[in-house]
Amino acid sequence: MTAMVEAKPLARAWSAEEAVARAEAVALLEAATATEPAATGIAGDRLLKRGPRSTVVWLEDAGPEGTPVVVKTFVARRGGRRVGIGRPPAQAQLEAARALRAAGIETPVVHAAVDRGWPKAPCHVISAAVADGSTLLEQIGRVDRRGRYRLARALGDFVARLHLSGWYVPDLKHENLLVRSHRSGAPLLVLIDLERARRPRLGVSARRRLRNLVQLHWRLSWESTPREQVAFLAAYRAVLGSSTPLADLAKRVDRARRRKQRSLLGRRRRAGVTPSERPGLSCMIICQNEKAQIRDCLESVRWCDEIVVIDAFSVDGTDAICREYTDCVIQRPWPGHRAQKQFALDQTTQPWVLNIDADERVPAPLRAEIEMLLAHDGAGYDGFQVPRLVRYMGRWWWRAGWYPSRRLRLFRRERTSWGGVDPHEKAIVQGPIGRVHEPLWHLTYGDVAHHLRSIDHLTDVAARARPRPASADRLLLRPPARLLRSWVIGRGLLEGFPGFFVALSSAFYVHVKHAKADERWREEQAKKGPDDAPAGRGEES
Repeated sequence: MTAMVEAKPLARAWSAEEAVARAEAVALLEAATATEPAATGIAGDRLLKRGPRSTVVWLEDAGPEGTPVVVKTFVARRGGRRVGIGRPPAQAQLEAARALRAAGIETPVVHAAVDRGWPKAPCHVISAAVADGSTLLEQIGRVDRRGRYRLARALGDFVARLHLSGWYVPDLKHENLLVRSHRSGAPLLVLIDLERARRPRLGVSARRRLRNLVQLHWRLSWESTPREQVAFLAAYRAVLGSSTPLADLAKRVDRARRRKQRSLLGRRRRAGVTPSERPGLSCMIICQNEKAQIRDCLESVRWCDEIVVIDAFSVDGTDAICREYTDCVIQRPWPGHRAQKQFALDQTTQPWVLNIDADERVPAPLRAEIEMLLAHDGAGYDGFQVPRLVRYMGRWWWRAGWYPSRRLRLFRRERTSWGGVDPHEKAIVQGPIGRVHEPLWHLTYGDVAHHLRSIDHLTDVAARARPRPASADRLLLRPPARLLRSWVIGRGLLEGFPGFFVALSSAFYVHVKHAKADERWREEQAKKGPDDAPAGRGEES
């Protein structure tokens, strides 16, 4: 027996039953032939999703006035076992769509729900297709910085209105949200998957609200800047009328995200998911005379599938320690940071590469996040920026401009090459780049003397790589600007005297770098002689 709920005519030539039959035929044909959608015989018809409990099919011209519709089919059996209980999910989705639209939450219009005797037979829900919408990730990727900020605020507003309406969606993920453009130019979000939407009797609890925020904030943070992430939470808090300070809300969301990440890693381990079931990961390290630090560095990455070490003929036994952890230790004369990194990248063999230095460590939370990303083969990205947390003078430096100091450290090998200017070489990835949350530990300087020696070395390298005449701007204005940025804007003043020393050393680095570059330029001009010297000393912009 077939029951029809709100069976509105779909088109002159198609009834609801005919639309269902056509959707089933499309799904079966695509599953059997695995061909292009055009091979189904009807241009535009295509299978959107196939899962253990449901399939979703797009029909190009089966709606009112020839508009496209989406037919979602629910099955009540999985692997020979009946799992469908209660009322038909198509009926529940129809009622949820009505209630949400009445509460001001945008959802696709449901034309009909068809029940063929649930749970013994499948049931179907036929909805209007959102033809002018794009997924949340597609929209983030195509808009500029200002557009992402507006989208983040619109997303926070949407989630707050959803919770105020009393409805809860357990799987409120980016895949279930489409973005449309409103006449005012503001982004309009559409909730497209209502299968699990429900209205709790006691309202949406704080735990459930936090879960939804974590689901969206987690993925949003891969795509956007911290300013846009704060805008998302600020808009949510403003619409909800919450008295919780924004900083406290952000901390709660971050703690919940970390708990979820640890839980996912634990479930993967209990299920026996091993690194061989994800794309392989190579770790590349360049070093020279790093005996004091290289062992701890290698210990932190020994979980990687491959470790490649390029040693510049160390004389303190660094290479011997490296061979305890990997067979791929290559000694090569030092050609410069950029050339050495490119050579190291060329020696790796795994699809993904993690680049770290001898004074860096990969802590357990960062490892967990990397493994989760690789389990999804990068989740659509070809590279990830990793924040670095510096340990110096007996403290972790969250301030003074030293954090997050993001660097592109995790990337797909075949999409990456090396660029930049020594000593500030960098990986260049041809593809979308996301962000990792957990920091890489950077044990940068052993003491103040080591810090000053590093400044002397790095400024020498920078001057040799790019000699140029100095200007008043470079020698007199940029060092105080760096001091102000580190000590005041970066809140280094909250660290006391160590914060002032770090800010002062940053300004000193800038001044010495440009002074040495000017000295190098003058030496080169003197070697050329008066006949080869330029008529006037122009200054670069």
